[in-house]
Amino acid sequence: MKKLILTAVVSVFSANALYAAGIPDADFAKSLNGIAAAAAETVKAGKSEPILPAKAEIVIKTGRYVQVSGYVNLNGNGFVPPNGGFTSVPLTGWGNFRDNSGKVTSNNTYINVYVSMWIYPNQYVFQTVWPHVYVQFYQDGKYIGSTGMTGSVSVSGFPSGSFVHLNGSGYLNGSIYVEDAQ
Repeated sequence: MKKLILTAVVSVFSANALYAAGIPDADFAKSLNGIAAAAAETVKAGKSEPILPAKAEIVIKTGRYVQVSGYVNLNGNGFVPPNGGFTSVPLTGWGNFRDNSGKVTSNNTYINVYVSMWIYPNQYVFQTVWPHVYVQFYQDGKYIGSTGMTGSVSVSGFPSGSFVHLNGSGYLNGSIYVEDAQ
């Protein structure tokens, strides 16, 4: 009898903790809550037989994290002060990202990032930027979610008059959770 009471109490607290924590399988937590409530009622009534709902349907979805990556090319133009100085250059480009199998893919993703540096007239410029973009992913044409992609892109260029043109390329990486097919 003590084991049944302890089981009922632990089940109620566990179910409430799972539900409050926002576990993705909230329906699972709710069904545990129902089972625990039924067990508590049985204990009050003095019965010792196991309690199960008449029709319990528990659906557990499985999945995994997959690594996604892609190559990006960035370029942009910026103003250079007459005697050199601090300059901020907007860099833009596009990227396509996918996993190793090619099943999880993104559409063309627009990338916009600024690079700031001190530039001297007639001196070669080399700088690394770390873009962070959110990318939407699809599997078999079906939207599966979005994730942040980060990485480094090295850009370079040579000032010409009052302007500098920078371009470069690199890889962005991330991971996204993908549910297994049912």
